[in-house]
Amino acid sequence: MPARMFDVIVVGTGAGGSTVMKVLCEAGLRVCAINSGPRMEPAKHFRLHRQVYDLKYRGFGNPMRLEGKAHQEPYSVEESEYSEGKDLFEHDVAYSNGPGTDWYWKRCKATGGKANFWGRSSARYGDIDFKAADLDGFGENWPVDYAEISPWFSKAERYMGVASTVQNRPSNPDGEYLPPIPWRCIDYIIRKGAEKIGLPYLPDRCAQLTVAHNGHPACHYCGNCSRGCDVGAFFSPTWFTIPDAEATKNLTLLTNALVRRVLVDDAGMAKGVAYVDRATRREVEVYAKVVVLAASCVETAHIMLNSKSRHWPTGIANSSGQLGRNLCDHLYGSPGYGYLPQLLGQPATPDSIADSTVAWMPRWQNLRNPREEKFIRGYSVYIGGGCGEFPGHYNQIEGFGAEYKRNIKRYYPTPVGALIQAPSLPSPTNYVDIDPEKKDIFGIPQLRFHFQWGQNELLMWEHSKQMMMDLFKAMGGEMWGADDEPNRPGTSLHETGVCRFGSDPKTSVTNEWAQTHGVPNLYICDASIFPSPTDKTTTMPIIAFAMRTCDHMLGNFSKGVHHRA
Repeated sequence: MPARMFDVIVVGTGAGGSTVMKVLCEAGLRVCAINSGPRMEPAKHFRLHRQVYDLKYRGFGNPMRLEGKAHQEPYSVEESEYSEGKDLFEHDVAYSNGPGTDWYWKRCKATGGKANFWGRSSARYGDIDFKAADLDGFGENWPVDYAEISPWFSKAERYMGVASTVQNRPSNPDGEYLPPIPWRCIDYIIRKGAEKIGLPYLPDRCAQLTVAHNGHPACHYCGNCSRGCDVGAFFSPTWFTIPDAEATKNLTLLTNALVRRVLVDDAGMAKGVAYVDRATRREVEVYAKVVVLAASCVETAHIMLNSKSRHWPTGIANSSGQLGRNLCDHLYGSPGYGYLPQLLGQPATPDSIADSTVAWMPRWQNLRNPREEKFIRGYSVYIGGGCGEFPGHYNQIEGFGAEYKRNIKRYYPTPVGALIQAPSLPSPTNYVDIDPEKKDIFGIPQLRFHFQWGQNELLMWEHSKQMMMDLFKAMGGEMWGADDEPNRPGTSLHETGVCRFGSDPKTSVTNEWAQTHGVPNLYICDASIFPSPTDKTTTMPIIAFAMRTCDHMLGNFSKGVHHRA
């Protein structure tokens, strides 16, 4: 493209990047957004309410579609025949795993990114998260407190539309909510059992519209949300922030452009980015007064580590040596699954009102005393089941032939299963760096992962298994089993920490406004700045913190700290 100076370049169009685009474009800035893959088009790429038997490959997709790709492992849940667009997910760019690491890096490279397919759980973080180091003596506090960030949580909730109830729990502050998603029969049974053993079971905070909101229709509960919404009834950049930014006429959106590094001027400040055009393999430079990285957590670190210069020999803004360090993730896995005998023989009911996050068990551990349990901090649990669109219990019962089919139908109204969401703690052995030998097909040095679950999160995992045994007994259920091991690291898509923010430039990559130490015109607006994943999902907080960073950045433009192009 012609050499042109923008006010701001935003790398990435997911939850954080698209929020930055919207806020800055609406403030009148000229923004260039750069996305690594193609444009997401719901009418072409989403399921349009088809059943699996309407699809050529019964929902699994062409088994040869990844032939010749560098990364040939399909991504569970998010990638399927329901999201059919060619090359929506990243398989061209390979990555490496260090010894003993089995990281599962799932990437959607289409505009909107993973936020097209997310689970929509949108709880607020609280001081029990921000000041956890003060409570249990481990790690670093966040450089904010709840009172300071709360207005941006409210702003994010009002824009997105979050359905829930006021719950008065210390682990997750209440917010501003739409009416909750209707409960299923199984939810009332689970809640009664949970109450018997003193556990919470409550409506989740879910960014899914139960009523029409901000020009978007209410959800009609077709029940396949994590494969992309056909009508825009839950928050996603494709339906919300990207159209809002484009409506201002201040946005230039570049697609199929893979950013490889941040460019710096003679003083070591950011002056733009260099990207590789996927079609031509040609490198192109784009310039701006301010650069925002929101490429998703570890990809942002990947770009920064590859942005080496005489000013930044180990990667841009890495004066602390913390860039790429402190990699955290949510431990996922099923600590228990089975069925509710009292529902045997009941007719099938329309339980497929959403494919996740109808209800949850918010953190209940270590609330009165930070060391009540054998582990510190805590986890949450999501429970699903009932009559989903597809009988998910097919792989949880044994059998073959006609008898197996009869049991599938017999148990259809009854199954329940749990998913734990347990935060890992920062560890010096968990990090990303650049592979010294391997490059991807575009000539960019590969990102390499080093990660293993720590003792603290494994103790949570074992604790959750005992909890599920107690819960099944209390609600009159029968357990079929539990996962032997947690899911692979990376499964949750909630990695954090590799560009963490903080008050001390010696121990953090950015300041409290997500402005990098040493490069004040380089900002980060994704989960890489969060010191830990907490027990809650990261997406809504990413949006809230991105809004807060934008307000600070706009203040810097008005004060002359940054200058318009």
